[in-house]
Amino acid sequence: MFKLSLLPLCTAGSRLLLASVMTALLSGCGSSSSDSSSSDTDDASDTVETTYTYSDCSSLTLQVELMACLAENFLSTLTDSEIDTVLNDLTENNATETWSNLPAPSIDYNGILIDNLSSDEAKTAAEALLSAALSADGNETMEGVRMADEYLSTFDGNVYGEDNYAIALLGSPSTTAAWMVEFTGHHYTFFSSFNAEPVSLTPNFVAIEPVSWTVDNQTYAPMAKHHDALVNLFDSLDSGQLVTALLEGEYDDVLVGPQDDGNYPEQQEGLSVSELTDQQKDLVIAVITAYAADANETGQLDDYISDEQLAETYVAYASYPDMVSQSAYARIDGPSIWIEFTVQGGVVFSDNHYHSIWRDKELDYGGNFDL
Repeated sequence: MFKLSLLPLCTAGSRLLLASVMTALLSGCGSSSSDSSSSDTDDASDTVETTYTYSDCSSLTLQVELMACLAENFLSTLTDSEIDTVLNDLTENNATETWSNLPAPSIDYNGILIDNLSSDEAKTAAEALLSAALSADGNETMEGVRMADEYLSTFDGNVYGEDNYAIALLGSPSTTAAWMVEFTGHHYTFFSSFNAEPVSLTPNFVAIEPVSWTVDNQTYAPMAKHHDALVNLFDSLDSGQLVTALLEGEYDDVLVGPQDDGNYPEQQEGLSVSELTDQQKDLVIAVITAYAADANETGQLDDYISDEQLAETYVAYASYPDMVSQSAYARIDGPSIWIEFTVQGGVVFSDNHYHSIWRDKELDYGGNFDL
């Protein structure tokens, strides 16, 4: 597991990627093709038999080439049955209907659970692929959320756990054609999409329970950057701006969550960023960065914070602007970006917890479907 400034815990049971393991994987150390490297991939290519071999990815500098290489490395570690489960057609149904914020076994995720992979080699290759899809910030977010689920497993090990997350490939790994990596589970989901270049990391669902916890005198709060950025923004608004930013009604969860693709309001609501001071605009950018900086080389963040996009972006909240009280809700709504953050009642614990989502109105699922 990466040792990060925010999340320094490294537990014996964790399989999250160590920097040293990532280096070894990129160079192909300690791995080779086996009988499971050849498979009949009916899902993705009908009756065409494809052989996957483990390659040295360390010299690859283009993100799409690196991801395709790591994806094939992952496939080369799988049994025929696992390949059939992991490799799926790139269809709207396979993308939009197979993820959830409910933990397994409450839902039959697309792909295969990390915990159910048949070898340590496969698990390590999967983690390498997931890690490469994300920036350093993104790895920190993913690691923290999964650590929280591992913490929950000490209270209910049949439902929660850091490896109770599923990985799937939609479409065959390619440097020219569209495909994506889907990673989904209880409180974290991303779709890393490619079409000759990195396209998007969205939808990206990020949630946490508990919002913070302490182990061995070390406190962890993986979504502090998201929460604190929103608090700083709404604390900066004066009374008149808060009135303008207030939405009618109460929001008990995100509007555009799993299986609610395209469920955006017909009109933007709230306070226009164009009416904010330069300092307040920087606080909006900080919120956007807390989410979009998790993507690796998609260019989405730069697009969202351009002057043109910010001029047409709105901020809003419902119920409470403190992002602490139950039913507190926040929204960033731009021409392309959509962010929601909600404060939920507790499920495992009595304290509140967070649900949030980052969407791209044009590029969700790589922009492959008309949602």
